[in-house]
Amino acid sequence: MAPDPEFGRRLRQWRRESEIKQSRLADIVGVTQATVSRWEKGLQTPAPLQIDLLHQMMTRNRNFRLDQAIKRLVIHSRQRVHLIEDRSHRLLCASGPREKEWQRDSGDLLGTSLWRFATPEIAQAEKRLHHMGWHEDQADHLTFETSGRNGPPMPIVDKFILWERFFLSDGTAVRLTTGFDHPPA
Repeated sequence: MAPDPEFGRRLRQWRRESEIKQSRLADIVGVTQATVSRWEKGLQTPAPLQIDLLHQMMTRNRNFRLDQAIKRLVIHSRQRVHLIEDRSHRLLCASGPREKEWQRDSGDLLGTSLWRFATPEIAQAEKRLHHMGWHEDQADHLTFETSGRNGPPMPIVDKFILWERFFLSDGTAVRLTTGFDHPPA
């Protein structure tokens, strides 16, 4: 597909109005900052899936109050729940019961990837996401059983985990992770 300077101009305008840095957009879409720069300069055209995602982001109403409400609900939840960025696994917020399970304040982990703490079952479930069409919006939740972990590097007491995927107002795909002792209804 030939580069489209008009698309690049609109993308740059939307990104600036939305106060999203090129590096942040690159992280959301799964490319480098240099690639976003080439798109905006009209030197390169995004792949069809990337164009779809960018279009959704550019036309979605931004509702920061809703983002803050979600964060508040997660933090004050009585369930073992936390919210991560979907692709990077960076922690955005966690509930008190989740912090109690982890035996640490989530503030120490905010912005860092939780991937290093994944159990083998979590890693296996992550591999299944691609085949489910998770990143193409063909699936938005997954429940699986996990053995958990009793000690370092981080305790995990969940017997069942529910992942639910949705988007924040800036277009970031996030995953709400909820732990259960029994299969969720």
